[in-house]
Amino acid sequence: MADFVLNEDSQARGPVGVGLEYLCKTMAVAAGLVLTAMAFMSIISIAGRTFFSQPILGDYELVQMFSAIAVSLSLPYTHWVKGHVIVDFFTTSASPRLIAWLDAFANLIMAAIAGLVTWRMWLGLFELRESMDASMLLEMPVWWTYVPMVAAFALLCASALYAIGNDFGKMRS
Repeated sequence: MADFVLNEDSQARGPVGVGLEYLCKTMAVAAGLVLTAMAFMSIISIAGRTFFSQPILGDYELVQMFSAIAVSLSLPYTHWVKGHVIVDFFTTSASPRLIAWLDAFANLIMAAIAGLVTWRMWLGLFELRESMDASMLLEMPVWWTYVPMVAAFALLCASALYAIGNDFGKMRS
């Protein structure tokens, strides 16, 4: 269990960092499980359509919903491990202090955007719930899809704010 939470090059410091890293990794595992379930469902639906003329009803709707959930669940861990694309062409000869400032600024932008998306999705969740919006074929409430996505973007915001603290620590040293 300790290996799941921390590795040797982890940025987690203290109980808050360890908790955030654990949540980020847990969401990444959940994203993998969602993608795996989606793949099996697609295989079954394609086989049913090909051999029995009986696909899974609403498979396109489910793929759309599961894809949105899987992508959002993977974002916090991607940010945590600095897995986003970074163009460092201009900073290859920059000082570690300047790089830390630029990283802090980028993390501030990420936190602001993730916070804004969390807030808007939170409002959208309640609007969809109130209007009882549902998918066309399965008549599944659409707001259910927003619940894990709101949690994922909130965690992305928290991990970006935590990374700013780490960047400030790098600036001091």
